[in-house]
Amino acid sequence: MLNVYVVRHGQTDTNKTGAINGSGTNLPLNETGIKQVETLHNSFDINKIDCVYASPLTRAKQTAEILTQGKREIITDDRLKEMDYGDWDGKISAEVRTSYPQVFDELGYFKNNYSDYCHGESYEHLAARLMDFWHELVQKHEDESVLVVFHGTASRSLVQNVLKVPDITLIGEVQNAGVINFSVDDRTKKTFLRYYNRVAPGKFFIEK
Repeated sequence: MLNVYVVRHGQTDTNKTGAINGSGTNLPLNETGIKQVETLHNSFDINKIDCVYASPLTRAKQTAEILTQGKREIITDDRLKEMDYGDWDGKISAEVRTSYPQVFDELGYFKNNYSDYCHGESYEHLAARLMDFWHELVQKHEDESVLVVFHGTASRSLVQNVLKVPDITLIGEVQNAGVINFSVDDRTKKTFLRYYNRVAPGKFFIEK
């Protein structure tokens, strides 16, 4: 059984101020974010991880570095970058919502039509690159434990498409330094969601 542990990066200043934090913003973790990931590290046994992938954006790579403490190679992959929000990347979300309420869903996340207004990346394009990464991961790793460190909207999209949820608006965002666990049957390649949005301190590893 393949176990995949998905971790969202720790907090950045754009998260703190409520700004739109896409691939066009590349800040490091702030002090709170570093503490969040250090707390996760204390509950997360990197010795049980066989392989580590991360988005190349600073906040995700820094999160992976804190979690691995140099014990595992970190493989960066552009397909794991956050959504490109176009003209709105880095802008305060509440201000955009005031001007464009029609592009926000009930939970305050962007609907599929948001990209029509800001030259941003579509959800379809985001899903395509993430699922390309996912299919490659599942084929490459069997009976292993893999850590994947990336982003909030991107992880929502991965969950939606791996589990074939009809609409991304049905999935809330993982907290900073929150963890998702998938298990994939090595023979059938059927995927199971073990848990979603688990934070430290807590129990993270599925015994094989």
